Amino acid sequence: MKKSLLVSLCASVLLSVISPTFVSARQEEGQFADLPVVTLEEGRALTEDLSLVNENQAKYVFLFIGDGMGNIPVSAAEYYLGPDNGNEGNGVAQAQPLNFSQFPVIGLQNPTDADHYVPDSAATATSFGNGVKIDSNVIGLTPGFTEQTESVAEKAKAEGKSIGILSTVTLNHATPAAFYSNVEHRNNYYEIGEQMALSDFDYFAGGSLGGRTGEEGQPDLYDVMEENGYTVADTQEEFDAITAESGKVYAPAAVLSEADGSSMKYAMDRDEGEQSLADMVSKGIEVLGSNEEGFFMMTESGKIDWAEHANDAAATIHEVVDFQNAIQEAINFYYEHPEETLIVVTADHPTGGFTIGNSETGYNSYFHLIDNQAVSQEEFDVIFAEALEENPEMTFEDFVPVLEENFGFVIDLEATEEVLTQAEASEAEAEETDLMAVSALDLEELRYAFEQSKLEYDDRNAGQADVIKGYHSYLPISIASTRLVARKAGFAFTTVDHSPERVPVYAIGSGAAMFEGNFENNDIAYKLLAAMGMYEGGDTAIAPIEVTGKASAEEATEEESTEETSEETTEESTEEETTEESAEETTEEESAE
Repeated sequence: MKKSLLVSLCASVLLSVISPTFVSARQEEGQFADLPVVTLEEGRALTEDLSLVNENQAKYVFLFIGDGMGNIPVSAAEYYLGPDNGNEGNGVAQAQPLNFSQFPVIGLQNPTDADHYVPDSAATATSFGNGVKIDSNVIGLTPGFTEQTESVAEKAKAEGKSIGILSTVTLNHATPAAFYSNVEHRNNYYEIGEQMALSDFDYFAGGSLGGRTGEEGQPDLYDVMEENGYTVADTQEEFDAITAESGKVYAPAAVLSEADGSSMKYAMDRDEGEQSLADMVSKGIEVLGSNEEGFFMMTESGKIDWAEHANDAAATIHEVVDFQNAIQEAINFYYEHPEETLIVVTADHPTGGFTIGNSETGYNSYFHLIDNQAVSQEEFDVIFAEALEENPEMTFEDFVPVLEENFGFVIDLEATEEVLTQAEASEAEAEETDLMAVSALDLEELRYAFEQSKLEYDDRNAGQADVIKGYHSYLPISIASTRLVARKAGFAFTTVDHSPERVPVYAIGSGAAMFEGNFENNDIAYKLLAAMGMYEGGDTAIAPIEVTGKASAEEATEEESTEETSEETTEESTEEETTEESAEETTEEESAE
C-alpha cells in the first residue's frame, strides 16, 4: 500500500509538470474522488478590526510588561488552553488566543542593551520606559554614568497625570525601578527604595521591597515611604479601604511568597481569596481614575521571568494565564473609554531559551501533563526544606512519595527495563506506558539531584561540571523535577538566563497604530509619549530598503564619533551666533545711549 501510494504521488508530480489539465482530470478519478470539496467560510475577516484603533490623544495609558514573556510563553499558554489533544498527543490542535494577542496591532521590538545582545531587565526597562539604550544592570543612567534619564511616568506626572507602578515582584526590582529611579546598579535596592519614596507617584502595589532595612542604622523603607506621605496598606482590610481620596498609597500584597517573603505568590500557589495582580490593577484604576488629566499605569508580571529562569514550564504558563486576567481589567476600562485609552502589552526580553517541542515527544505534544504539577518550583523548595528539617537523615526513597504527590511522577524503584519515551514508543509501535512514568535514566537524575539538595550550596556541583544541565543557583531536586515535567509535556529549556530574540508588542486604542512594525525597544517610550501628546515625532519616510551587510564595531564607533562631532559643531556654531548677536546688541545699545 505504501509503495503504491508513493508511486502514485511521484506520477502526480511528474504529470503536474507535463500537463496540469490532464492532472486535474485524473484527480477527479483518483482514490479521493468521492470526498467532498471543502467549502471555504463565507465572510471571513481579512483584516484586523481597526475600529479598535484611533488617533486621539490617550488620556489613560496602560503599559503591561510580561517580564521574560517572549513569543513562546504566550504560545505555550494558548496551546495549553486549547482543546486537550488527549493521551495520544496528536488529536485536536487549536490554540485558544489570550485576550491581548487579539489586539488589532502587533509589532516586534528588539530588546538588546547598549552593551549586550543578551539583555537584562534594568537596561531594557530603562529603554522602553525612558527612551534611551543603556548598559546592562544600570537603571536610568547613560553609559559612563554621564547623564540621568527621565521616564515616561515622570514626564506624565509633570503634566498632571496620576501614576501607578505595579509588579508581582518587589517594587524596587529592576523593571518597576526604571520608571522612577537612577542608580549605577540594579542591586542598590535601598537607594532605589529611597527614590521610590521621593517619586511622588500616586499608587504602588504588588510585591514588598527588597533590602528594606538597608545597613545598620538605616530606617525601614516602609517607614521612609510613610515619612514621604504614603499610606502603606499591607493588610487585606487596609487594601479594601483604599479609595481615590486615600492620597498616595503603597499596597504590598497581604500574603507574600513563603519562599522569599517579598514577592507575590505564583498564581498556581495562591490560595482562594488571596490578592491577585488583577485585584491590584482594579484597585489602581479606582485610585487613579478620578484625575481629570488621566493616568499612566505600568504593570509588571515579574514571575513569568522567574519561572523560566527556574525552567518551570507549568508555573510559567499559569503566570501568563493569570497575567491576562490583570490585562482584562484594563480592557474592561478601555470599553468604557474607547476613544481615550491606550493599552500596550510587551516583554522586556525572553528567558530560559523556552521552546515548545523536544525529541522525547517528537511531533506529539502532551500539554495537559503540566496539570500533574501541584506547586511551583519556588513552593517546592519550601516543601523540601521542611521535609529535611523534620528528618535530617531523609533518604531518596523516603522522599519519593513527595515527588509523586507534587509532580505526578510514577516511580518504580525496582524497575529494570528502560521506559521508552513517547517518541520512541510511537516509532517502534510499542505499547505506550504511563506518560508520567519515570525512566531509569531520569530516576538516576532525580536521585542525584536529591543528594545534591541535601548539601550546603557551596558544596554542590552547582552546574560547574555540566553547565547545560547544571542547577546553578536553584535547588537541584526542584529544577530537576520541573524540567522533567516540562519535557514530558513537550517543552524544553536551553538556559537559566535570558535570550535576545525580538519580542512582540500588542496594542489597542488611542495611538495604537504606532506600535505596528519592527523597532527598537527604546522606541516604545517615544510612542507612549506621542500617544499622550508629549512628543511630536519626525518624518516616517526611510531610505530605500536594501540588503543588509555585516557591520563592524569600528564603523559603529566612527558613526557615533561623527554624530558627536556634528553635535559639537552645531553647539559651537550656535554659541558663536549667540556671541555675535550679543555683541551686536551691545553695540546698538551703546549707540542708542
